[in-house]
Amino acid sequence: MQASEVSRAVAAAKLIVSALGLTADDAIVLCNSNRLALRLLPCDVLARVAYVGQEVAQFEVELAQRLAETESPAGALEPRVEPRVYDGDGFVVTLWTYYEPVATEEVSAADYVNTLERLHAGMRKLD
Repeated sequence: MQASEVSRAVAAAKLIVSALGLTADDAIVLCNSNRLALRLLPCDVLARVAYVGQEVAQFEVELAQRLAETESPAGALEPRVEPRVYDGDGFVVTLWTYYEPVATEEVSAADYVNTLERLHAGMRKLD
């Protein structure tokens, strides 16, 4: 996302989250590529923000819901709000559970392989 648009995208995400009854006083940019990944605080929500028309947000929401049905190890949508795509000020926003980063050395190779196997097994159940 263009640097000049980041503050407007952050404001849109914070406004949407606040309208949903969650407190979003601060935002930390975790990733800025073709979309933003934000950690909103103190509600501790991961917001993915993209320009309207340049996103696959609806597909991501549907895929996350379907993977959850297969009990696949995948990021979960934020459970405190309706699982859908929100829009505002020319942006679309999806809301996800925020997970604290885990140091790579804390995950064994066997656990990593098991998780990937479970994810792929769940994906094979999807059309």
